[in-house]
Amino acid sequence: MFKHILIPTDGSPVSAKAVKAAIAFAKECGARVTAYHCVDPVPRAMYGDGYAPSKEIIAEIERRTRAAAKKYVTAVAKAARKAGIEFDTLIDAPRTPYEGIAAAAKKRNCDLIFMGTHGYRGLMRLALGSVAEKVMRLSKVPVLVYR
Repeated sequence: MFKHILIPTDGSPVSAKAVKAAIAFAKECGARVTAYHCVDPVPRAMYGDGYAPSKEIIAEIERRTRAAAKKYVTAVAKAARKAGIEFDTLIDAPRTPYEGIAAAAKKRNCDLIFMGTHGYRGLMRLALGSVAEKVMRLSKVPVLVYR
């Protein structure tokens, strides 16, 4: 059925739950997986009194962000290895998470995106948006949203 599944992760408990289900699904399908995390760009200027962080502070934020990203995709890789599934990882810094997820699926020739959703409703959804919904609109491959 599916041969290559992209598993986006943000390191949250909701995402961890989706990762667990995605690994089980991949095992049943005999699919390989790619763990994906998008790193948010570091703002070059902070608002308020014209403050701009130093190059050292920006470098430290980037280092910590990359370390967290590596931790997130490594958790998926560990679960895949334990399940005996072929895996790969990808850390990227796209303009937006949903564009990055859709682009990663295309770049890695995935035939399914399996992702979690925080399931925000009402004002929270308006304020934060829905990455899963935007991925569904943008993606050229099927998207399985796990709740």
